Amino acid sequence: MDELQIQLISEQFSRLKDNIEARFHKIERQQSHAAELNLEKLNQIHKELAQIGKQLDDHEERIRKVDDAVIAQRSSTTIMQALQAALTLIASAVAAYLGGK
Repeated sequence: MDELQIQLISEQFSRLKDNIEARFHKIERQQSHAAELNLEKLNQIHKELAQIGKQLDDHEERIRKVDDAVIAQRSSTTIMQALQAALTLIASAVAAYLGGK
């Protein structure tokens, strides 16, 4: 091999090395960009999960309030029915007492 061929092969290897390095840099940039996008998506998902958690807590609180109101209403209705029964018994007792005289 003469010196011209060696120089030609050397330049070809140099060009091949430059092409490989350029491809690696391109892949690294793409990888970095994809990682940034994934991180942004993950942060957005975390924000949405936090918002959904707040909504869930709000719905649970509303359900508890409605449940408490229903229990209070049932209790009031039961007490009113008991008072009505007691008044009916008292009225019957008074009527029986007065009717027996």
